[in-house]
Amino acid sequence: MDRRRPAIIIDACDGVEQSSWSFDFLRREVGSTQVPVYDWGDSGPTVEDDFVIRRLPLSVALDELEGSSNPRYSVCQLPVGNVGDLDAHYRTPSWIDAAKRRARPIVCFREPARSALFLSHFRGIHWHNGREAVAQVLEGKKRFILFAPSDTPYLYPRKLRDAPLSWFDETEAVFCSEIPFELGLDSVDLDRFPKYERATPIEVVVEAGEALFIPSHWWHFSMALAPSILVVEFWDAPIRDWGFPIARRTFLMKPYRKYVYPRIRRASRISRRVSSTNPG
Repeated sequence: MDRRRPAIIIDACDGVEQSSWSFDFLRREVGSTQVPVYDWGDSGPTVEDDFVIRRLPLSVALDELEGSSNPRYSVCQLPVGNVGDLDAHYRTPSWIDAAKRRARPIVCFREPARSALFLSHFRGIHWHNGREAVAQVLEGKKRFILFAPSDTPYLYPRKLRDAPLSWFDETEAVFCSEIPFELGLDSVDLDRFPKYERATPIEVVVEAGEALFIPSHWWHFSMALAPSILVVEFWDAPIRDWGFPIARRTFLMKPYRKYVYPRIRRASRISRRVSSTNPG
């Protein structure tokens, strides 16, 4: 991790409860929990983010994910603590706890550590906003494609001026590329994105029981080679380890998300409540 390079950790989940998680386990323990499920339609994921979010029992979502080769449905960024009592069955591996104790950034750039559940065929290209991440593959197999922060000029990141303020969020498209990687690496239109030829993709396959360390600001996307269960832990990276040049955005985004964006969301909810109770 100190070398700021992605790494596969073998036997990463040994000795922790989540090593036994499977689709059957999730159905049995938390299958009745209603969760937000991304429905991409018959075409699967697109760079235009053309999806709807449906609330379904987790067991129904698992049936859809396991039973189809079309990447129509996915569960992304779902906090483990929001899935019934699933967090009671999860333990952070000790080596991740040790990594979290490295030097932290100053207060205005800090965010709480969190763990999130992913059940998906595809996760579009993006980068983490000053956050380290470890993706633990508990079942299945996933192919990851990564690009170093230094490749940012060749990956056509979304322009800040084209994004509404609400996009200053880790789950939104301002952290993505304009290139439609959903079509595959070999389908990149070099007439439209000529600088992409200078980027260097790094491809890895992560199997059940292994984990992938993704340093802050490394670009990455993934495709399931088999129905997969992942838990990803996120925590703050020291500023000295932020990946440049893309990290320049983080100096603006972090304080905005921490101090301003929550107030905008609260004000928006209040405004909607007032308008609904006082239609005149």
